[in-house]
Amino acid sequence: MRRWRAASGALALALAACARHPAPGPVLPYDPLRETALVRDAAAGFIGAEARSDEAADTLLLPGADFIASGIPVTSRPRLAGVLGPGRATVVDLRTQLAGDFAWVVAVYDWTDDGGSDTERGRATMILERRSAGWRIRHVHSSTVPPWR
Repeated sequence: MRRWRAASGALALALAACARHPAPGPVLPYDPLRETALVRDAAAGFIGAEARSDEAADTLLLPGADFIASGIPVTSRPRLAGVLGPGRATVVDLRTQLAGDFAWVVAVYDWTDDGGSDTERGRATMILERRSAGWRIRHVHSSTVPPWR
């Protein structure tokens, strides 16, 4: 009986030693300056792509991301208030805050149509979440800014 226990224990140790454990992937240190820059890039990239009606904007969204434009839920393009169709956007101001794997952005943007004849100013608040693929947008609430403001 003793031999059996010793043999089974030795076998268990041998099997454990032979088992391959996956090597841990590199873990990047949490650098707030780097993460802030990545959040800013994601938010500004989304505003620019959305203003161009570029489907690449969708790559910056989490599945099920929701949009509120001037108080109304929006499910189709354009999804930002003040963006009236294809054109270009200029981010005028962008402020970020980080809280671990979450961030929020307050952005002011100017939209101009492709012909350059129509312009609007918008303000957006975005909630982003850090995922393995990078920062992705979970929620956007945007409003137009009256011209006298």
